[in-house]
Amino acid sequence: MMQPRKWTLIGVPDHQGVMNVGGRVGACHGPQAFLAAFERLKGRYPIHDHRAALRMVSPIGSDVFENYRHAADAVREAQQLHPLSVIVGGGHDHAYSHLLGLREASEKQLRLGCINLDAHLDVRAPSPLPGSGSPFYLAIETGVLDPANLIEFGIQSHCNAPELWSYVESKKVRVVPWRDLRAANRIKQFEIALAQLEAKVDAIVVSLDLDCMAQAYSPGVSAPQAEGFSSAEIIEMMEVAGTHSKVISLGIFELSPEHDVQDQTARVAATAAYHFIEQKLFSKI
Repeated sequence: MMQPRKWTLIGVPDHQGVMNVGGRVGACHGPQAFLAAFERLKGRYPIHDHRAALRMVSPIGSDVFENYRHAADAVREAQQLHPLSVIVGGGHDHAYSHLLGLREASEKQLRLGCINLDAHLDVRAPSPLPGSGSPFYLAIETGVLDPANLIEFGIQSHCNAPELWSYVESKKVRVVPWRDLRAANRIKQFEIALAQLEAKVDAIVVSLDLDCMAQAYSPGVSAPQAEGFSSAEIIEMMEVAGTHSKVISLGIFELSPEHDVQDQTARVAATAAYHFIEQKLFSKI
């Protein structure tokens, strides 16, 4: 029997970026709400026994760049010990620190790819400070991520101003808009997107902004949406991601428990992460 490897869980209790763009605050409590829901999940395989470490990033203050540095350091250190991780925010601006930490963990020039499940493009330039909508702008402009290796999946047209569309077009970022997924097999389209990334990169990060789901499934987020993925679709897509050898890390962002309804969003986030880890660790046993 194949011996499953270890994984790490990192919480980033920071919503300073959400505050910077006037969003609904509360995501700083996301990691604890996630953990409470995750610890209740028990299945066939001992997922929890194979967690090598749990770390909550600190200190977290009002300086977003210092917060990014602390979070990136935590991701880097975890990745160097056990190259499989789940990062839970916090605002989605920490997708930047997530990617930065993974890039810094590699001794070679890692060709990093990312698929962002989101209603938003999140390529907003800092004005003057970065916010929860800035992670991929920061990652691209600092050279952490090649824009050709970013796929924006499930993007909704009404959530993104003209300058954001102009930016991704100028950088040749691939966008899979929600309108193209309404009548499509969404799981299959996600599989296709992952396969396209796998052909070009050394490692893939899945960045899950929980507002990619409809508010009926995910009310506890900073920016809820009228339509979007269902909880079942997100969980199945995380299972698909877990079967891909080049997927090394999952980020889950924007869980805002004070806006949640009976822990509904926390349960979706925890279940999605559980199924991702289960596939990564035990699918070949």
